[in-house]
Amino acid sequence: MADINEIKGAFLNTLGTVAGKTRNLAEKAADKAKDVARIAKLNMELSEEKDTIQKAYLEIGKLYYETHKNAPEGFFVQLCDEITLANEHIEKILAELDELKAGTGKCDDIEVEFTEVSMESTSDEKVATDEDFVKEGSDGEDIPESKSAE
Repeated sequence: MADINEIKGAFLNTLGTVAGKTRNLAEKAADKAKDVARIAKLNMELSEEKDTIQKAYLEIGKLYYETHKNAPEGFFVQLCDEITLANEHIEKILAELDELKAGTGKCDDIEVEFTEVSMESTSDEKVATDEDFVKEGSDGEDIPESKSAE
C-alpha cells in the first residue's frame, strides 16, 4: 500500500504540472489575442491609406479633366469625351426634373415631397435588386414568377 505522503506528493506534482501547462496556454492565448488585435489595427490603417490614395487619384483625375478637357491627348481623349457627354446628360436630367417639380406643384389635393439625389456615392448605399420592385400587374403581394411551359 502506498503511503499517504507519496500519494499527496504525486498529486501535488501533477497539480503543479497542470498549473504550469495551463499558465503556458493562457500566455499563448493572450499573445494570440494581441496579435489578432494588432492585425485588425494594421488592416484598418491599410484601408485608411488606400482611401487616401484613392481620393488623391480622384483629385488628380478631376484636375486633369478641368485643365485638359478642351484638348486632351492620347488615351485621355475618350475618357474626357465620356465625362463631357455624361455631364451634358446630367444637365438635361436636372432640367427635366426641375420642369417636373414645377409642374407638380399645381395640384391642391396632393402633396408631393422631393428629395435631392447626390452624385456622390458611398460604400454604405443599398443597391436595389429585382426583388425590391413589385411585378407589373401585381397588387403588392409576392407573386412567384411563372415560366411559360407552352
